[in-house]
Amino acid sequence: MRSLTTDVVFEPGAEDIRVDRAILIEGLPGVGLVAKVAVAYLLSKLRARKVCRFYSPYFPSLIYIQDGMLIPAFADLYVVEKPTPILFLYGNSQPSTSYGQHELCEKILDVAIALGANFIMTLGGYGKEEVSEAREVYVSSTHHETIKKVIEKIPAKVYAGQIVGAAGLLITLADERGLDNLSMLVEASEMTPDYYAAKRAIESVNKLLDLGLKVEDVDGISRTYISTLYQIEF
Repeated sequence: MRSLTTDVVFEPGAEDIRVDRAILIEGLPGVGLVAKVAVAYLLSKLRARKVCRFYSPYFPSLIYIQDGMLIPAFADLYVVEKPTPILFLYGNSQPSTSYGQHELCEKILDVAIALGANFIMTLGGYGKEEVSEAREVYVSSTHHETIKKVIEKIPAKVYAGQIVGAAGLLITLADERGLDNLSMLVEASEMTPDYYAAKRAIESVNKLLDLGLKVEDVDGISRTYISTLYQIEF
């Protein structure tokens, strides 16, 4: 009988990868697909290498179909070594139960820490009926000093409210393991994907981490997302 735990399948040779002091950036689907689009874009621009895939038995009981092809629910981990060590978490689903969220997030942290991660950053959309033209960025952390440093570097406000799913749970569990952390939420409309919010997220990560990317306009981001989606999901 198959145990109800997340399976981790590494790419050949990837179990030996070590990236000291890496930042784990979460990009799972959520409000406006902000995190998913942003991470897909960053993956395409930073020459990321796939490390492993997480298969959780707590993913929703559905299969995606595109052009007749079956696509299982998954979450992948990618690594970028330059210009700064980053682990990107990218996927097409999140667990549908609270227990499943905890089980998957703990497994993700196990792997990320073993690879060298010491900072956890989550991205997401902040759903609002009315959004500002600038698409405000809201940040939170379990460390006040981290919030202070971030606000000094990028235009952002301190968030107050709830964070649902992996975007909130990963930073909470990271704190329990003694890791610094940051949640970044961007105002998102009812549009899905919300490419305007995703662009703001990309710009914020780019500036915060000094990645030196020339971020495209919304049309360019949408084209890159669709292209990347076909490359790494189908």
